[in-house]
Amino acid sequence: MGEPQRRCSSCGESYAEGVIFCPRDGNALPTRSADRGPDPYLGRTLQGAFRVDALIGAGAVGRVYRALQLGIERNVALKIMHRDLAANEALQSRFRREARIAGSLDHPNLVNVLLLAEVEDDAQRVPFLVLEFLDGLSLRSALAAQGALPAARVVHLLLQIADAVGAAHQRGIVHRDLKPENVMLVQRGDDADFVKVLDFGVARAETSDPAAAATLATRAGAIFGSARYVAPECAAGGASSPASDVYSLATLGYELLCGVTPFEGENAISVLLQQQSKPVQALRERAPERAIPDALALLLERNLGKLPAQRAADARIFARELLAVASESGLDPGWSTRTRHGHAVSLPEAPPNGAARAAELEPRLVSARQPPLPAPSSTARRALFMLACFVLGAGAALGIATKLGAFAEKPATPGSSKASP
Repeated sequence: MGEPQRRCSSCGESYAEGVIFCPRDGNALPTRSADRGPDPYLGRTLQGAFRVDALIGAGAVGRVYRALQLGIERNVALKIMHRDLAANEALQSRFRREARIAGSLDHPNLVNVLLLAEVEDDAQRVPFLVLEFLDGLSLRSALAAQGALPAARVVHLLLQIADAVGAAHQRGIVHRDLKPENVMLVQRGDDADFVKVLDFGVARAETSDPAAAATLATRAGAIFGSARYVAPECAAGGASSPASDVYSLATLGYELLCGVTPFEGENAISVLLQQQSKPVQALRERAPERAIPDALALLLERNLGKLPAQRAADARIFARELLAVASESGLDPGWSTRTRHGHAVSLPEAPPNGAARAAELEPRLVSARQPPLPAPSSTARRALFMLACFVLGAGAALGIATKLGAFAEKPATPGSSKASP
C-alpha cells in the first residue's frame, strides 16, 4: 500500500492514503500527505511581530506553534494552515471562516482569537491565526493520566463547556467537533480546571442568505467530528444542529464519569453504525464501582437519545438542567459555577422551606407590602422639640394672664358712649 502518508493528530500513528479514520481512536485523519523535511516556520519571525519558537501540535488543517509576540513580550499560539491546503481557495475560505466564527464569540471559556494574518511562503500566501496561548493540558491528557473523574469535577467541567458552546448556539453556530482534544484545562486563580474550548474549524453558521449558505456549507453528507462523539443524525450524514452538540456533551460526560465513551469499536465505521442504532448502556451498569448519582446518569443518558427531539434543544438548556441535577444530587453548584459568575448558567433561588425559615422571612415580606415611615432626622427632632416648648410656653402664659384678670370684662368709664339697657 506504499509508505504511510496520513498521521493521526491524537495518537501520532501513521496510515496509508486510503485510511479515513484512525482505527485506534476514531479521529478523522488529515486529507493530505504527512509533512516531511525541515519545519518551514521554526525560528522565523512572521509579520515582523511573531517569533516562532516551538511546534506544539498538528491537525488536519494546520500546525500550531508557540510564538513570542515581540514588543509586548507575551506568548501566543499561531495556527498556520498547511501549505498544500492553502493552495486550495475553498479550503482557505474555510480557514478564514474559522477565524471569523471564533473571533465573533466572546466568552471566558472560549479561546480568544487575536488576529488573522498571512505569511508569504514560496510565493504563496498562507493564512494563520494568532490565538491566546494556553499553558495547560488537554482534557484528553487529563483522562489518560487520571482515568474517570469524580462526579463533582465532571459537573464543573461540563458546565463550563456547555455554557461556552451555548454562547455559540445563541449566535447560530454549531461546533460539530466537541471531544476531549478540543478542551483545554488551564489555571485561573484557584481553579486548575478552568475550561477553554478550542477549534471551530468545522463549525457551521446558520444564515438566511442562500449564496452565503452555499459558501459556508461543506459537502452534503460529510461526517464531521470524531466517530465516538458524533450524534446519530450526523453519523448518518444528516444535518447537524445545537442538539447534535448536546449529544457530544453528553458523550463527554459519560466518558468523564466512567472512563470510556458510550460506543467503542475496532474501527470508525463500526462506531458510526453503533451511534445510529445501538442502545446506550446505562452509565451505572457500565461503571458499577463508580459513585455516580442516579439523576446525573439519567440526564446524560436522556441526552444520548437517538433523536434530536429527545435531547436538550441547545447547550445552555443542557447546562441549566445539569446545574439543577447537581444541586438535587448534593454536588456543590457553588463550586461548579464560581469561575463563571455573571454568565448564563444560574439556578434560581429555591423557595424557603420550613416554619423557621418562613418566620425568618416574614418580617421582610410584611415590610415589603407595608414599607415603614422613615425615622425623622436630627433637624426634624429639634424643630419638633422647639414647637412643643413654644406650645407649652404659650399655654402657661395664657393661664397666668387669665388668673391676673387680663381677660375679665372692664367697668365703664365717665364719658363712655356705651348705651344703658
